[in-house]
Amino acid sequence: MGTASSDTTSQRSQIQLLSVLMIVIGALTIIGFFLAVQQDETIQFALNWTPSEEAPEQPSLVLIYLEEFGIIVTALVIFVGVFFIRNGIRLREGHIRTANWTSLALFWVSVGVISLFALNTYNAIRNAQLDDIPFDAGAWGASVIPLLVILFVTGGVWLWLRGHIETVFTGEENLLGSETRLAWNLLIPTLTIFILVAARPLEQTFVRSLTDKRFAGGTQVPQFVGLDNYAQLLTFRVDTVTCRQSIDDGPCDTRDNGSVRWESIDRELLQEGFRTVRNVPIVGTNRSWAISGTDDDFLEAISTTIVFTVISVALELLIGLFMAMVVNSKFVGRGAMRAVMLIPWAIPTVISARLWELMLKDTSAGIFNKILLDLNMIASPQAWLSDPTLQIPTAILVDVWKTAPFMALLLLAGLQTIPKDLYEAASVDGASPVRRFFSITLPLLRPAIAIALIFRTLDALRVFDLFNVLFGRQQLSMATYNYETLVSNQLDGYASAISVIIFIFISIFAFAYVRVLKVES
Repeated sequence: MGTASSDTTSQRSQIQLLSVLMIVIGALTIIGFFLAVQQDETIQFALNWTPSEEAPEQPSLVLIYLEEFGIIVTALVIFVGVFFIRNGIRLREGHIRTANWTSLALFWVSVGVISLFALNTYNAIRNAQLDDIPFDAGAWGASVIPLLVILFVTGGVWLWLRGHIETVFTGEENLLGSETRLAWNLLIPTLTIFILVAARPLEQTFVRSLTDKRFAGGTQVPQFVGLDNYAQLLTFRVDTVTCRQSIDDGPCDTRDNGSVRWESIDRELLQEGFRTVRNVPIVGTNRSWAISGTDDDFLEAISTTIVFTVISVALELLIGLFMAMVVNSKFVGRGAMRAVMLIPWAIPTVISARLWELMLKDTSAGIFNKILLDLNMIASPQAWLSDPTLQIPTAILVDVWKTAPFMALLLLAGLQTIPKDLYEAASVDGASPVRRFFSITLPLLRPAIAIALIFRTLDALRVFDLFNVLFGRQQLSMATYNYETLVSNQLDGYASAISVIIFIFISIFAFAYVRVLKVES
């Protein structure tokens, strides 16, 4: 009896000690992070800033913090700290479920500390090699000793928990709780990689979009401008203007290509920076809606990209579906046809764009002009790549030629998952091929269509190389305008705002596909 009471007292003491230790670890995680932030060289420079030739402008502490550490890392550290404190408090109950979650957290914190130790060591050795100086063991030791202490505590407690969790803690964990913990065990590495390679860079891009930072700006200190970059990019208005008339009450003046000449918007708007992007005629009148914006090039790039995306993706879906259904049927040489079908997709975009550039020369030396002239379909060579009215159709033609096989490949994979028995049963019931297509093929192919549309729309919305090779600055997509803004104009903050807007456009299209095509169901 005395031995059982002694064991129970010992278990309670161990649980109480572990509970206090978890609370301390959680508190030190949060406190240690903010102490590390305070000791950061860039933060210290901002705190101790004095005017000089190298740094004439005072840096913003908020911008430096967001650039160096960001909201995501801060929230993650606070979450981990609060998680340890909360679990430390709940450990007093002595339930094995809480102990298992604590063990999981300690394991991944230990793995993270080991990763930081390896990264610090690599950076110290690499910096010494790059600067051609001896390895500073003292500075390296000062940076890794705290990590070793943390690893000793978290790793030691984790090992102790692994060996005593069944004897010290009581209760049972249901199957759902065990599977949930296993799922998080598998998800944590994926989430970590996602934060490092996607979420954190996107956050830094958004932070830069709130500044006037210049690309390769040297010692210039970026200043916070808020949403000014977005306002400059997206501000537009619609006004009504009349057409130009050489004769009062006469017909509207036209250009050589037949387009109507419209009056300009008010001088006051021009002084405010508005420029006309497009005129939309009002049917039955000599007036039009003049769409103007403070950044007419970007609004034009948005319009061009959306038109290109909608038409090219729609054509690729129709052609790709036709190709997929053809190669899915049984005929001699089907395997060779599937391989040949992918040749356009296998050619790099830059190379295929150069090939089409040669074929679309605006003289009779171009293959397209030569064929059309021989067939008497055109009277003179067409300027496919320099005529504004032909540039978007040409880009769509080139893109459809290259990417329709990729769409066909994705749809072919979906077609091959449809059971043949369904078609046989429908045929026995007297369903026509058209009825079988709309009643069986399309409904069951919906997930494959959604995936194909998402992939192709993402590519089309950020199209760069095709436009850059064929048109240069003559016709800009959102991606090529972003490149021009960043590299040519060196406006890093402004270009970052463009990148965020492109990301929002892509997200909207992806969300719309998932909802409209009901992929979740």
